[in-house]
Amino acid sequence: MSTLEQDSAGFVTPRRPAISLPKLRWTQMLAISIFYLALTFHWAALGLIILPSQVFKLVGDADKGVALAFVVVPGAFVSLFANPMFGALSDRTRGWLATWGRRRPYIVMGTLVNIGALIWMAASRDILSLAIAYAVVQFSSNAAQAPFHALLPDIVPAEQRGTASGVMGLLQTFGTIGGVIIAGLFLDSSKPLPIYQQELWLTYGIIIVILLVLMLVTILSVHERQGASAQLAALEAAANPPSVAQTARRPWFQRIPRPIVLNVAMTLIVAGAAWGIMTLWNALNIANIQINSNVEQVILEIIATIGLLRLFDFHPRRDPDFAWVLLTRLVMMLGIYTIQTYLLFYMRDAVGAPHPEQQTTNFTIIVALTSLISAFVVGWLSDRYGRKRMVYLAGGFMALVGLIFILSHSLPIVLAAGAIFGLGYGAYQSVDWALVADVLPSHKNYARDMGVWNISLSLPGVVAPVIGGPIIDSFVRSGHPIVGYQVLFAMAIVYCLIGTVAVRYVRGVKK
Repeated sequence: MSTLEQDSAGFVTPRRPAISLPKLRWTQMLAISIFYLALTFHWAALGLIILPSQVFKLVGDADKGVALAFVVVPGAFVSLFANPMFGALSDRTRGWLATWGRRRPYIVMGTLVNIGALIWMAASRDILSLAIAYAVVQFSSNAAQAPFHALLPDIVPAEQRGTASGVMGLLQTFGTIGGVIIAGLFLDSSKPLPIYQQELWLTYGIIIVILLVLMLVTILSVHERQGASAQLAALEAAANPPSVAQTARRPWFQRIPRPIVLNVAMTLIVAGAAWGIMTLWNALNIANIQINSNVEQVILEIIATIGLLRLFDFHPRRDPDFAWVLLTRLVMMLGIYTIQTYLLFYMRDAVGAPHPEQQTTNFTIIVALTSLISAFVVGWLSDRYGRKRMVYLAGGFMALVGLIFILSHSLPIVLAAGAIFGLGYGAYQSVDWALVADVLPSHKNYARDMGVWNISLSLPGVVAPVIGGPIIDSFVRSGHPIVGYQVLFAMAIVYCLIGTVAVRYVRGVKK
């Protein structure tokens, strides 16, 4: 029977009863984590090389920033609700589907749909088609990612989470290196369109094969019945057998809780009111200030995000440590995305690299290789010396790189800065998983809460392009592209510093 005794993480409450989890061998940790290599391969290739290159090939130089935002933002917005939604569905999976596990069915189906959407992206010949296909990729990938992310806190005991997080960091590094090497090796937007399209199909094909193979390795290796959520479900079923009234079938719309209906309705009302006010403001030309479409988009998406957080039971006052970890990751990832999204364009416009895809690949490889030094080691150290100290170290390194990018645009210096960025990035990623696993509010809803946590990854993917794209295009048109990138990197420094300071308020993690 579950008790309220304190576990090794020190976070036992009625919502987090003590659950006994067996220690894992390193091969088991690898089996749990291996699909993450495929996911990072997939997203590194798409985000760093393929999408910027494909967009540039479709629209040319003058409008590439806004066009990239047009493709990326809807997909990032889809991931805002898809991740916690599929996490919640995974937590509540019952019946015959649950015999395969709460996580594995979603991982399989999400990956298969993701593969179909990647084929659509490869076949896209205009920006609108590419944007729709990318949104489907985000939706299906998050359908697989949210349940997959729950495997770490669900199966790994607290005393091994730092090590397991380090393994995840290592696999992420290998996935990132592989993704950018393959995409950078095969794609060259300076080549004629027929040759470029052949390269594009080959690159997408490699991503598809890696996703499929490593997904199969994970689902065939993980034993979910030993996990915390499975143990808790068994305890609840034994203590509260279903009554006849509970098992009676009701129409699906009657099973939706009233607070959910009210929350959705209120979010739509607030978003509609905000859109109406901004439209009226522009129509009346108040104070001779026009609210452009990018600002409107960010405001509406922030309102939608607040609604989603409330929909998925996010309460900062009840769970302050979880809220601070969410904020820490949000602003830290905003700094990372501000640099990462436009790195290829920076190589083209500011550094003047003749083959920006290749130099972006070189930079990313350097980042990944140096992050190997910090990823596993810092994950292990965080179990012994504290998570917060590792975040302080990581934030300082990444802010320093933003300063270097502002002061210098020499290719050798930029590539050398990649080594510093890698040390900070690897340190942060390796401790990131362990930090959130320590403060998740409830054993019962691991996947849902991990989905909420991943909003802090999705929202920066919405905000960074919406802010950065117009800034870059504006300065490119005025003949001062370097100033535009200096503004972006100054913003990235501020974000990283805020994220570094915010982690000190996580009270449940002492150091």
